[in-house]
Amino acid sequence: MKKISLIAAVAGAFLGGYLLGCGDEIYGSDIQRYVYEVSEANVTAAGGKITVPVLHVGQEGEGGGDMGIVAVYGSGRGRNNRWQILLNVDLREGEVWVDPNEGGGNYFYRVVVIY
Repeated sequence: MKKISLIAAVAGAFLGGYLLGCGDEIYGSDIQRYVYEVSEANVTAAGGKITVPVLHVGQEGEGGGDMGIVAVYGSGRGRNNRWQILLNVDLREGEVWVDPNEGGGNYFYRVVVIY
């Protein structure tokens, strides 16, 4: 009897959470993701600059409310579709600057901006 009561309580909790909307659905309509992929040749020719028009960094002291989440990935030299996040990046209004030699260089770069 205790086992049945416990199973009913757990199932009821999940069902109640589902019906009450416990989840991230309320954020789903507002979140936008932008992905920019650039070849190593273009990044090297630009001195490490990747143009990202949707990137807004705002001014210091304004709280950064309009700044998105930015992640920069490099594909490495192995051409094995293995992406690693790059840590040595510089964000500016509409631009991301990377060190083209970080991690031994990369064939492609991806900049992901989430608002």
